Amino acid sequence: MKIGFCMPLNAVWRREVDRLKAALPELEFETDMEKAVAGIDAFDAIVANPLPRERLEAARALKALFVPFVGLNHLPAELLIGRGVSVYNCHGNAESVAERALAMTLDFFGRITEFHKDLASGKWHGFWVGKGAEDFWHSIYRRKALVLGTGAIGVELGKLLKAFGCEVTGYRRRPSLGVPAGFDRIVADLDAALDAAELVFVTLPHTGETEGLLSKERLLRMKGKFLVNVGRAAVVDEEGLWLALKDGILAGAGIDVWYTYPQGGSTEGAPSRFPIHTLQNVILSPHVGGSTHEAIDLNAAATVDNVIEWVRTGDCRTRVDLKAAY
Repeated sequence: MKIGFCMPLNAVWRREVDRLKAALPELEFETDMEKAVAGIDAFDAIVANPLPRERLEAARALKALFVPFVGLNHLPAELLIGRGVSVYNCHGNAESVAERALAMTLDFFGRITEFHKDLASGKWHGFWVGKGAEDFWHSIYRRKALVLGTGAIGVELGKLLKAFGCEVTGYRRRPSLGVPAGFDRIVADLDAALDAAELVFVTLPHTGETEGLLSKERLLRMKGKFLVNVGRAAVVDEEGLWLALKDGILAGAGIDVWYTYPQGGSTEGAPSRFPIHTLQNVILSPHVGGSTHEAIDLNAAATVDNVIEWVRTGDCRTRVDLKAAY
């Protein structure tokens, strides 16, 4: 059996590959990215960052594809399904993304960025300069939180919210699957759950079933709520989000996933067709929720564990449903 790494390997990845080779000495590995991509037709399995479709079309012997992160939208699902290729991903970024969601929430309610910007320019707030309740900030302790999606990120987020004494409700289409750690309950009635929540967190992937789940109509009914999206932008209607924030229906939002991204190597560009980024009630984050050193290390280790499990058993617990896109 031959396994190729169609991605650059840093020191962490090289350490994990050494562990893989020690665990499976009978296998043949190609760790040079250029050689692996060029000879992709020879591999039984590959570990790969996004590849052009034509490269995957050339991988006719491929039985398994290991994605060293969560997202699957870049994959030609119909091609892989037609060839019977199993795909496995990993969730090493779950803790970091959940932490980012909580951080944006604390930033908004604590007025951290607002006060930082003012004090950096010499403007004070608070009792030191005779200010009263207009300069108070809010705590998130004991608030009612709703987490859309109870996968790895949602579970980690639920645990963090419980540390603040929050009442945590999870939304998923099949509540009968049980209540994960960090949640008080799991529900399938989204509208009722939204009505009851003060904090709403989106951790869902973009699929045919989740696209537009928070529709314009739902967003315009979310009076006084704070919305955080660390899942995918398409889950939340773009125009509806703009209107709900602009008109003060939503109290605010923390957003790490966006509708438009810079192209062609540019580092400039608005993150939406609407000027959401100009509003004062939004905490902006440039899709870096999982971009921590710790998440990359965990993903490398998890990917190697996936490969070992697949080789030894013929399958792996992290196999994804390409039709469902998660």
